[in-house]
Amino acid sequence: MKYIIMIIITLSLITACDLTSPERYVKDKLVIAGYLIAGKTVSVDNPIFIGKTISTEGGNILDVIIPDATVTIENMNEELIFQLYFNDSFPNFGYYNNALIIKAGNTYEIQVEAVIDSVTVQAYAQTTVPDSIYLDLDYRGLATPEYGFADEYSDNLPAIPFTEMEDNFPIYSRYTDGSVVYSYYNFYCLEEFSTELEFTQPIFGYEHLEEDDADSYNSPLSNNMRESSMIWRYQPLQDEDGYWYLLEETYDGGFQYYGRYRITIYSADTNFYTYQYHSESYLYGGIVGGIGYFGSVSGEDYYTTVIK
Repeated sequence: MKYIIMIIITLSLITACDLTSPERYVKDKLVIAGYLIAGKTVSVDNPIFIGKTISTEGGNILDVIIPDATVTIENMNEELIFQLYFNDSFPNFGYYNNALIIKAGNTYEIQVEAVIDSVTVQAYAQTTVPDSIYLDLDYRGLATPEYGFADEYSDNLPAIPFTEMEDNFPIYSRYTDGSVVYSYYNFYCLEEFSTELEFTQPIFGYEHLEEDDADSYNSPLSNNMRESSMIWRYQPLQDEDGYWYLLEETYDGGFQYYGRYRITIYSADTNFYTYQYHSESYLYGGIVGGIGYFGSVSGEDYYTTVIK
């Protein structure tokens, strides 16, 4: 029997994985999917999804969700346990607690208990939130109120010509030591769908979006045309003052269109990186007793307008 793992990921991401190995999967599996963000709560906008695998022979997304699981997250450093509550609003089906504020450098454990096919099942996972990082998107010292990145959204964002992005505005990040770093960038176009929206680099001769692209552009699914992501594994360099740092100069491919953008820059933990990177990611996201992933990140959002 085939099984589909349908995992609703926070930030309105939904990932579907088709498992075709009956020797490996002979019954429904408990699924955990989500990540913690340093300095923020586990909110309804960034919940933890709890669900199960379902057969490809029938069912829908509502059959995947487990709305009555018992879900807790413990801050292992402070020995504080928080109960999570279910939110049933699409597309952010999942568990949240606005009182749980995530702290950089702390370790968190999620515990889940649920009933699947009349059987009580349990799963857990741990993540250590990466230390806070220092970010500088004006490393060359060229920014003005009209040119560069902003750290808050406004109606008057600065602008950067696409051809000047990498040379003039490399992304500088500083770390506490020389340990391996997992850097994750997410690029989200803030422009509404329009056939006037132009690609920064034409695709197969197409320079603009077409009417048939509207649903894909506006979709909350992970294969939408509105956003893109990059994740890399790095060994930081050390400068003459002893600081450990990275200087990323090859990221402009994330800006698919001309227009306003939010770029999210994260330092991620191993679970988050492995889930994003591995070909069978749902098996390597740190979940014990189930599948999916439970990770954490530290970082910031920035905004700009990409122009010709």
